Amino acid sequence: MVALMLAESVLEIFKRLSTVTLVVLFLTAISPIAAGQQFTKTFPVSSDQNDLEVINQNGSIKVTAAAANSGKVVINAKHSEGNPRVDATQTPDGKIKVEVSGRGLTDFEISVPTSTSLDLLTYKGTISVANLNGPVRARTTTEGDIRFANIRSQKVEGHSLSGNVFFDGEALPGGEYKFKSFSGKLDVTLPPDADFRLSATSSGGVIDLGGFPLKFDRQTNQLIEAACRSGKAKVSLWTQDGSIHLHRKP
Repeated sequence: MVALMLAESVLEIFKRLSTVTLVVLFLTAISPIAAGQQFTKTFPVSSDQNDLEVINQNGSIKVTAAAANSGKVVINAKHSEGNPRVDATQTPDGKIKVEVSGRGLTDFEISVPTSTSLDLLTYKGTISVANLNGPVRARTTTEGDIRFANIRSQKVEGHSLSGNVFFDGEALPGGEYKFKSFSGKLDVTLPPDADFRLSATSSGGVIDLGGFPLKFDRQTNQLIEAACRSGKAKVSLWTQDGSIHLHRKP
């Protein structure tokens, strides 16, 4: 009888310990998700020419120049909501594609060689690109601002549905610069000696030309077609309801 009672007591203690152990293991398993997940990937690339495509569902994309002659693309992503999945691959010819699937918020910080060709898309979130000289296309399909800073590229495109688009950079001879937003503002800053041909359209906002010495081919309240100097670069600005502002760098 005593032996039976002792066995039952030991069994009860074991059950309680097992329950505590399971609870501890469960809490340990979910704590990394509550704190946020990190994704990091590095790809070796050519320092003079390479391509990067990023497709994000919800969240920001920030791309900056890596250290000189780094020869690599470094991708850092943080998941702060939900449980999205990040896939990052590189083709034999060196093209890198990063794509997010699933629901949640993912923010990217990416460093690339300065000549990298970029194709960036986020359905909801901001995009910023700084200190690069390769071709750039950036798109936000619902909301989110797009910012280009210190860009020296011959081809730059920025399209947003409702966000603002900011560009601060060079207008190089033979370059094309296209910025669109259905309801956001377009804000473009160029050197005071910039040589470009301008097409600016806003159906519902003001068009501020920033004091550039323009020769007008066509000028209405909603449409400006003009040349600054000989028109070596093409600058195209379109917004349905937003305003357009040109600025000369000090």
